[in-house]
Amino acid sequence: MAARAVLFSILFVLVVPLPAEADAGTTVFRDVDVLYLDGDARTERATVVVRDGRIESIGERPDALPADATVVGTCGGVLMPGLADMHVHFTGYEGSMFLGNSITTVRNLWGSSSTFVLDAQAKAGTIASPHIYSPGPLIDGPEPIWGDSSLQVTSPEQVVGAVESQRTTGYRAVKLYEGLTPDIYRAAVAAAKERDMQVYTHVPSGMTIEEVIDLGVDSIEHLDNVADSVFTEGPDDDGRAGTRWGMANEDKMRALAAHSAKAGVWHSPTFAVIAKRYEYGAEAGAYFARPEMAYLGPGLRGWWQSSAARMGPWDARLQSMAQQQRRFVKILFDSGAPLLLGTDTPNPFVTPGFAIHDELAAFVEAGIPVADVLRIATADAAKFLREEGKWGVIAAGARADLVLLDADPRDDLNTLRRPCGTMVNGHWYSSAALQAELEKRAATIAAEAAADDDVAGE
Repeated sequence: MAARAVLFSILFVLVVPLPAEADAGTTVFRDVDVLYLDGDARTERATVVVRDGRIESIGERPDALPADATVVGTCGGVLMPGLADMHVHFTGYEGSMFLGNSITTVRNLWGSSSTFVLDAQAKAGTIASPHIYSPGPLIDGPEPIWGDSSLQVTSPEQVVGAVESQRTTGYRAVKLYEGLTPDIYRAAVAAAKERDMQVYTHVPSGMTIEEVIDLGVDSIEHLDNVADSVFTEGPDDDGRAGTRWGMANEDKMRALAAHSAKAGVWHSPTFAVIAKRYEYGAEAGAYFARPEMAYLGPGLRGWWQSSAARMGPWDARLQSMAQQQRRFVKILFDSGAPLLLGTDTPNPFVTPGFAIHDELAAFVEAGIPVADVLRIATADAAKFLREEGKWGVIAAGARADLVLLDADPRDDLNTLRRPCGTMVNGHWYSSAALQAELEKRAATIAAEAAADDDVAGE
């Protein structure tokens, strides 16, 4: 456990500011096609005026632009709300990687006091970063999986105090982990609800997913423990999740989905970390040759390399698991259970920012229409965070978190990999500026690695 905590600590690095090119004064997007992601609604060749971080108007070109306005080129001219990656572990260095992949909001599931500072800097435009929503530090039980990196509690009374402390500090949500005993877990959920705090959770090892749903938590992270409730017992059962997913029963999956939908519990399946890391880990050499690997520090790459060495093959059992998980998520969607789109970056082979495209593709592969997937990644994320209509939409008065694209992503999701630019809270970052920042980071990492090699060779 201590080793895993040390590995995670290597992620926290110095954040180099990249000020916005246009501040949150007045910015004008001219002659753009506006995607509302509400059905097929679209306004063509519109002028969108952003002032002081908010969308002021959407319509025809005004007779005269404000004297202080910054006019953004059209670059193909498709404007839509920025994406939200709703399961990340954010440290700060990766801000440009998120913005460069059309992400303007993240839900950070590894809370610390630094996230308050980073979010304030993102809002002010002093660093290139998405908005950061974060619960308090992870709360785990008597034998915490992440050791000293999480908050260890050993009694119901202690966990109530921990929840109260996080609320007093300013957090609006708690994250509960799988090592909590049932009595402590129930006390934690009750304490959070009494304080109007959201509950983001793993399913504790001593409870079923149905029991967690019945407590009225806000979101269940990953698809862990689902297989234990939906598989059909048989002689081939070896207790492993991958095996049990292969034995999943359709009726049981539908019953669980209906149960969850009725309770209004949101699910964040995180396909990228559950299946893709095994698929990519099996071909680690090819993955490490990707250009974006240059933006990751040696500590993180070393962790990924050691993880790849321990991974088994991307075999039929794991492929069947991935297929069944997609099937279950489609059943959740059809049942009306709300979904979140998150990646769990920076776990091995889940690259910050870039992994969102694997997650989008997995939702589509599950059978969810592209337009619905984009809504899940924008407006629904705001709804989950109790800010429906305040962002994740293009509407007068909404927060100006926008991406400018060269094509309609409903026709090709890959266009989200190459935005012409990204706006966060009214602050504009062109793709050229974001790429220059990433190249600067890559050069710094390469120079430090070369210096280390020189020292090692002496």
